[in-house]
Amino acid sequence: MSTRIRESVKKISHGTDLEKALPEYLEQAMDIHDSHARLKFMMEYYVFYEMISEGINPYIDSAKDIADALHQAVRVLMDPDGFDETERKKQGEVLVDLRGQVTDRMQVLTAYVDRFVIYEYILNRLQYRFEDQEVIAEDSVFAREVLNFIFSTKDNMAINDNIRMVIGQLPVRMTRSHYFDLIRDSISVYKGSDRSALDGHLYMFRTNAMLYHTEDMEKYFTEFVPVMKEFDELDYEKMTGEMYQIYAEKLRVNASKLNDISDLYMLIQKLINGAYSMYLTNGGAEAADKIPAAQFVIRGVNDLFLHQESDIWGEEPVPETEEEKLYQLGEHFPEIEGMQERIYESMNTADAVLEETMKTRREIIAQLGLEDSFQALQQLVQLSSGSDFVELEWKDEEEKVTPEDAEKAAEELVSELKQAFKGQSRLVRRAIMANTLEKIPVFFSTPQEVADYISQSLSLCDDEAEKYASKQLIQEMMG
Repeated sequence: MSTRIRESVKKISHGTDLEKALPEYLEQAMDIHDSHARLKFMMEYYVFYEMISEGINPYIDSAKDIADALHQAVRVLMDPDGFDETERKKQGEVLVDLRGQVTDRMQVLTAYVDRFVIYEYILNRLQYRFEDQEVIAEDSVFAREVLNFIFSTKDNMAINDNIRMVIGQLPVRMTRSHYFDLIRDSISVYKGSDRSALDGHLYMFRTNAMLYHTEDMEKYFTEFVPVMKEFDELDYEKMTGEMYQIYAEKLRVNASKLNDISDLYMLIQKLINGAYSMYLTNGGAEAADKIPAAQFVIRGVNDLFLHQESDIWGEEPVPETEEEKLYQLGEHFPEIEGMQERIYESMNTADAVLEETMKTRREIIAQLGLEDSFQALQQLVQLSSGSDFVELEWKDEEEKVTPEDAEKAAEELVSELKQAFKGQSRLVRRAIMANTLEKIPVFFSTPQEVADYISQSLSLCDDEAEKYASKQLIQEMMG
């Protein structure tokens, strides 16, 4: 497979016999993506059924409407006799709509999870007001240990990751004006960048600063709203040991719930992406025959979800129980061993030239009537990118961020932060500052500046419980 796609890529790169090479490339790339999607979906769909049948995730009811629609779409896509094009297209539209619904719900979950991160930060700093502190390194010694950890590698990306990790746990002892200046500087780096990059940064920042709000919060997962309200209204400065224990447990329970629900929706989104990929490739019966194990397992799991019977078992005796059926389906996994690795190599070869091909061969692609197929291939590349919530619209030329755009975005964000900080306790403000400083580009120019920041953070912190908690958490991260 990889040899054929390499030959097609070579022809396109050299501009050789494009009328033949472009359709060949498209056919092979679609076939590769179809195989990749089927194998992934086979494994993830099987895991999804195991999770539901064994009650591993108790929150499936919150996504039952989406899951039921997904199973119906899979039944149409996997039918060996094929449905008419109208029904197939209808299911493609259903999958796009489901993908949007899951994205909306995940944005709500993300906002809630990030708020609980803030509460956790605060409670961690209060913990050792009520619990015994063990002996830990003195400030100057600890600062040297942290600095050695940060610069223990020559990889600049790893160094920056280490710096951000440490900043997120150190006591925050900087003025609000300096903090706001750092926020402005972090946004200024997006001048000249794609608008979507800045929008992504602003979204991420707002969720981490508890600034993100959406109407969907009034529709989804509303059981967490009173819990967050309770944490928002706590007087952390006057918290007693008894109150700390109550709220630490409440935080643990609700954070665990949110993580379980997030895991559920992440898996459902992967499944929707996989089903939509199979819709885009339109592989049909021919593709199903190439990987019979995938077709067998997917249809078998779909039967289990819908409590229906199909002809997948052929002349073999049909297992009596759902457990026996699942076991028999699992027996087909050895048949696909090693396939994913081989397909992934071919897929990388095909995807590497797609964007350039669509730019440089635009006219002949249009002449051959292949525009829609190439656009479908673009979406397949997005779906296999590893980002489950990536936008499927591929933009050849994206709007760039002007200096004025960056300045306006920075001032709007700073204004929102100033408003949010009004009336907030210093513990909440510091938690928000720490959580967001960890997410922005590193703002140090030299190792000495890093060393100074660490030393000052520790020396200016007169809350021994907070300082001890910070040291403990950083030590754990350093291993």
